[in-house]
Amino acid sequence: MTSSVKAALPPLSDQELSDTAELIITGEVIASRVLVHRKPGSSIYMVRLAASVNEIEKGQELLESNRSIDIRCWRMRKTNLVGPSGHSNIPADGSSFRMWLKKNDEGQWTPLEPNGIELLEGSTPITFAAADKREMEKGFLWGGIAGLLALGGMIWFRMAR
Repeated sequence: MTSSVKAALPPLSDQELSDTAELIITGEVIASRVLVHRKPGSSIYMVRLAASVNEIEKGQELLESNRSIDIRCWRMRKTNLVGPSGHSNIPADGSSFRMWLKKNDEGQWTPLEPNGIELLEGSTPITFAAADKREMEKGFLWGGIAGLLALGGMIWFRMAR
């Protein structure tokens, strides 16, 4: 019997953050939206932040004249990974931040993982409530019973003809 242990990404150094980021900004969260995706044994929180940009430290040409930006973050709870998974210190509405950003494969801005977000003085992170555990076993049970009854009905109907 083997068990696998996976580790979360290690924090990046200040130099790695600066070198890897395409865009470094300071700003404030105007609004946020959290979507919860539940899996057996874990919950993934996908966060979309609408933020106003106060200062651009790197990548001025990437934002042109935009003073607002859409940022995608994520966080996972209750997982078999050692250490935190996803972004740490995702800012709550009204919080000020400094972020090291990179475009993902879909062309959306996302902070570098795991520590590409720094909350500025007096700012608070989003708190993630524990998501209700999915009752998957009951769903599979009822789905299986319904499937067997439908199969039995089809067989009976064919035999009766």
